[in-house]
Amino acid sequence: MKTIIWGLCLLGASAPGYAAFFQQTEAEAAAEAESPVKVTVQGADTALADNLRAFMPSLRNLKCDSSTDRVQRFIESAEEKLHEGAEAMGYYSARFNVTPVQQGNCLALHVAVQPGEPVRVTLIEVQLTGAGKDLPEFRQITAALPYRTGDVLVHQKYEDFKASLNSTANRLGFFDAEYVLREIQVDPDTRQAQVRLHFETGKRYQVGKVKVEQNVLAEKYLNRYLRVREGDTYNAENLLKQQRMLEGSGYYNEVQVSGAYQQAENGVVPVGITATRRKRYTYDGRVGYGTDTGFRVETGMDAHWVNDKGHKFNAKGVVAQNEQSVEGAYKVPLWQPEHEFASLSGGVRHTDNNGIESEALKLGLDYNRRNRHDWQQTVFINYLDETTRVTSGAETRSQLTLAGARVKKTETDDLLFPSQGWQVAAEVQGAVDGVLSDQSVLQGKVSGKYLRTLNNRDKLILQGAAGTTLTDDLDTMPKSLRFFAGGQSSVRGYDFESLGENNAAGDVLGGKHVLTTSVEYERPVVDNWSAAGFVDAGDAFDNTANLTMQVGAGFGVRYKSPLGPIRADIAAPTDDPGDVHFYFSLGPDL
Repeated sequence: MKTIIWGLCLLGASAPGYAAFFQQTEAEAAAEAESPVKVTVQGADTALADNLRAFMPSLRNLKCDSSTDRVQRFIESAEEKLHEGAEAMGYYSARFNVTPVQQGNCLALHVAVQPGEPVRVTLIEVQLTGAGKDLPEFRQITAALPYRTGDVLVHQKYEDFKASLNSTANRLGFFDAEYVLREIQVDPDTRQAQVRLHFETGKRYQVGKVKVEQNVLAEKYLNRYLRVREGDTYNAENLLKQQRMLEGSGYYNEVQVSGAYQQAENGVVPVGITATRRKRYTYDGRVGYGTDTGFRVETGMDAHWVNDKGHKFNAKGVVAQNEQSVEGAYKVPLWQPEHEFASLSGGVRHTDNNGIESEALKLGLDYNRRNRHDWQQTVFINYLDETTRVTSGAETRSQLTLAGARVKKTETDDLLFPSQGWQVAAEVQGAVDGVLSDQSVLQGKVSGKYLRTLNNRDKLILQGAAGTTLTDDLDTMPKSLRFFAGGQSSVRGYDFESLGENNAAGDVLGGKHVLTTSVEYERPVVDNWSAAGFVDAGDAFDNTANLTMQVGAGFGVRYKSPLGPIRADIAAPTDDPGDVHFYFSLGPDL
């Protein structure tokens, strides 16, 4: 009985699910691709045949008219490599016959293979010792051994298993990890193999001094953004999270976080953070067309930091056919700045559409946080001073101090082009007459959207919204608190905010309540284009006796652009098919 002991096994293989190992350099592979000489393999399955080709010497020096001597030298050099390639796939008794043949006007090499019976694993022992032996990351690896008894000895599985242990050790800070034992014992006569591994993790390194180089935040406020601290156990994933957090702060255009484990002493790794600040101010302007607002001009300014505390400010102005507004917000990051901040906002807005006009001043203070389940939560208090005019009616002025809360969550598999997901949002707010308010009001609204891609790649989108208001009189409510339906994001087939209660003159007054729903079906057509059909329904009303669900239906096209989905829709009311409306929008489905 002959036993071969391996300290390092052959690399190679191209079994299904495993990457082939090529000994050629990229240049050699490119040269071989240019060689007119082809290689055919007969007698081996696809995985073995691919691996044999991978191990063969480069064909770069073989041409159609290569001499017999050169071809013979190539065949002789190929035989040893073919055995290595076969053994990497578990075939230790394989035999080969390489013969040159004429194929058309060129030389070809034919490899006839007699693979024989493969070597199978009869024993696998994996031992893990050291400080990391009980960590779940290592336990997960050792719970899925590379072989089970009776498996063919494909060497790449062994190499992948070792590589997984090594990379995990490096990621978790076990920089002294080593193999006490790593061997494969193969008996070609009995076609049996025994695999033994003993991996010693050693001690786990800790984070040492954290040195930060940046010139935006004062140290006190910078510390709020630091999640990697001296004395922490080392984990490369935490360094990556720290980098992403600083990048997401909006202060820097480049962040580098690195653990200098080469400079580690006494099990301590110094960490360096270098953050290059972005431009302090950015400005933007755009001219466009909004389906619901007509032609519009927008301009904005962002101060990405106002002071060394990291406060931010942004302002925005809009001039459109039926809307003009100026607003600004001052944002203060709080103790957990990546998901917690407060803001002070204010603005004026004028709207005029469908016979109802509004001029409003709004001041607000809110607190925002995102919890560990990714719910965006906000509590707020807003002061609203709004004058509402109806073309055929009187002018009313409302002064309200509204307190409330809102929540929102989006679950999706892709931010720009989602194929599955959902979104839900809810808000409640209210004011009390006599408490900095001239009337009492309580209002709640909820909306939801569901997206699902079917097995045939067709897409189904369902959405709906509902809102209700408790107040004495619709006529005394400010326009911004009234509900309307109709338009791009409500009921297509109707003008923006054209559905609601009407007065005697036919002016749309809105409603205390609203209910809308939509069903859309999208089907791919060609490349990045798809077609969609939809039915929307909804109404804004004063009481349920006045509820009449207006229905709009239509079709459209969708295009996957680099900026996101572009939609163009044509819709009309079902009771007046000649009243056609066009809608255009850009942005993700969720």
